[in-house]
Amino acid sequence: RYHNTLWVILNDIIIGVAFRFFLYQNRTILNQLVTDGLEGVLAHRMEGMLLWLDSWPAGLKLNTELSRFYSQGFIGLITQWATFLRSCLRFLPTLNLIAETASLMGMTMATSLFLDFLGLLTAHFYACYLISSVIYRHILILIGSLWNLFRGKRYNILRNRTDPWDYEIDQLLLGTILFTLAAHLFPTIWVYYAVFALVRLSLIALYATGETLLAFMNHFPLFALMLRIKDPQRLPGKLSCSRTHAMLLTITQSHPLPLSVIFAQYTRLWRQLLQHYHPFRLGRWILQGRVLATFTHGTVYIPCQ
Repeated sequence: RYHNTLWVILNDIIIGVAFRFFLYQNRTILNQLVTDGLEGVLAHRMEGMLLWLDSWPAGLKLNTELSRFYSQGFIGLITQWATFLRSCLRFLPTLNLIAETASLMGMTMATSLFLDFLGLLTAHFYACYLISSVIYRHILILIGSLWNLFRGKRYNILRNRTDPWDYEIDQLLLGTILFTLAAHLFPTIWVYYAVFALVRLSLIALYATGETLLAFMNHFPLFALMLRIKDPQRLPGKLSCSRTHAMLLTITQSHPLPLSVIFAQYTRLWRQLLQHYHPFRLGRWILQGRVLATFTHGTVYIPCQ
């Protein structure tokens, strides 16, 4: 493990130095891409999407007042954040210097810095997603409670189950009014939540790619794999004994370490990432209105055993 760690660190630094030269030689092009992306993707396109949703998209008639409130509120938040980011463009040469210096410390350092910059640049998307997800989840809870009211049942918190319950006429009347309002507002809430949930899902895919790259560069058993190919006997796995009946001799053979053992730690790490970013899990969380979070960096790196 000691030699493999040295190999991984050296290769990380070599790739980082090469990436630093790439950043230095293409500094002008990258700065232009950042500026265009800030103006286009992070601001204008999302504002255009919100305006499109506010104008009955594809014949879908949303609640006019609530849709106007959503679109104007989110557009104001996006505009303010885009204005703040534009004011930070004068520090772009300093950011280039920071990125180039971080690349000298290794490709993993540059990748981690990119993920941090991505989170900072898309903070307004995350804020809009949090607001829409909280409203969506509360409307789901409200509709579920009103559905229990119509069935004559009530959720028992102490026993964690739904029990029958007798409601008064005024309670049923109020529940009917609230259910009508919730059903009328739910399509508008769901549409805006779905838009920002898809944006969040796209960012989660970028985070998953970056974290997978970090795991690959930090845990890949490069030295052990090269030693397994070049000189397998230097990686002993198990011994096998065979006896020859003719000469009454016991022959002991050393078998090299199998690839499944070499990649065991890497396999466990892949399972953790796959379990967290599984499509069915993410889809279920979106339908439930739960907040999609990235994989915690502290739990990515599992210790050697």
